Order: sequence, then structure tokens, then C-alpha cells
Amino acid sequence: MATRKRVNPRKTAGRLVIDTFKNAKAFSEKTAQPVEICKDLPLSSTVIAYTITNMMEDDIFIKTEDNRFYFSQENWERFEKRFNRIYWILLGIPIGLTILFLIINALL
Repeated sequence: MATRKRVNPRKTAGRLVIDTFKNAKAFSEKTAQPVEICKDLPLSSTVIAYTITNMMEDDIFIKTEDNRFYFSQENWERFEKRFNRIYWILLGIPIGLTILFLIINALL
């Protein structure tokens, strides 16, 4: 018996669009799909267009000459690493400064 993933109503627009292209197995120029495969998503066409356009800037979605798109898993993983690195830096700076402040305060 196959198990189905539960639909998460809190999924981001990006995750919904990515999952749609993954489910369609659009991973290369040969298997690229038109943007219309996203028509059944609970998103407006403006949000879908905005999401795909933003992801095209990082080459997560790549547009073919015949206006179809495919998902680049390699570029997505690169983007996730960069995002996570920035996240941890932004989280680490205030923690580091707080510790430094407490040490200096204890020494004075």
C-alpha cells in the first residue's frame, strides 16, 4: 500500500511550484514542462510567475527556447547551502556579540 504525503496548507509558493515540476519529472531540457502545469495550484498566476522568475535568477528554474521550464536540483542545492550559510551567520553574529559583551562586562 502506497502512502501519500499529506498536503501542507502552509507550504510556500516556491515549494509548491518546485514540487509540481519535480512530480512532472521536469529535470532537463528534454523533459521541460510549460508553466501551465502549475494551473491547479492554489496560487494566483501572478504569484506563480513571480516565483518562477525569482528562481530563474538563481538558475533553479531554467527556461528553454520554446518557453518551457525545468527544475535544476543541483542549483537548488547550491541555493539552499548559500541560504543556510547566511542564516547561520545572521544568527551567530548577535549570539557572538552577546557573549563578547557579557565577557567584557564580567571583566570590568
